[in-house]
Amino acid sequence: MAIWVDRLTTAVGWRPLGLAIDWSAIESRVGAVLPVDYKQFCERFGSGYFCDYLTVYASAGGADSSLADAYEENWQIAEDDEAGRGYYLPYGLFRPNRQGGLIQWGVSEQADEFAWLADSSTPSDSWPVLARDDAQHSRLFEMSMSEFVYRLLADEKFEGFAGFGATGEAPHFTPTVPA
Repeated sequence: MAIWVDRLTTAVGWRPLGLAIDWSAIESRVGAVLPVDYKQFCERFGSGYFCDYLTVYASAGGADSSLADAYEENWQIAEDDEAGRGYYLPYGLFRPNRQGGLIQWGVSEQADEFAWLADSSTPSDSWPVLARDDAQHSRLFEMSMSEFVYRLLADEKFEGFAGFGATGEAPHFTPTVPA
């Protein structure tokens, strides 16, 4: 499972942080066991962004989680009004033990959104990535989050998404300092 996290770590020249993260608290907030490669990603990278383009909702350690924060904010948007609910169609938002749906794990500077198409009835490590642009055009990728991020940033043969993809320049990661 760690192969894509390893490749991404090498591609951006990152020194793993080895963060201690309270996964039980975070997964309790989301209502799902999160994919192993995402957990490995968070423990190695912490919070930050890639190539001034892609932010992966991660954790700076402990029970901190921008992914769980985004999950809760997305549900608030969906519950506030009908237009908010419609924004997440046709998949809807993930609800534990009730339906499959989206769990957003990242966003781009151009408002592209990246999520898992999560399903309580399948292991989280098999959840595909759904990429969606700001016009809600979407594309499903049958791969893990870290493989998608690696290919988007470092694989010039990968088609990319919404006009963004590897450019031949060395990808980089910029950590953010928790407030």
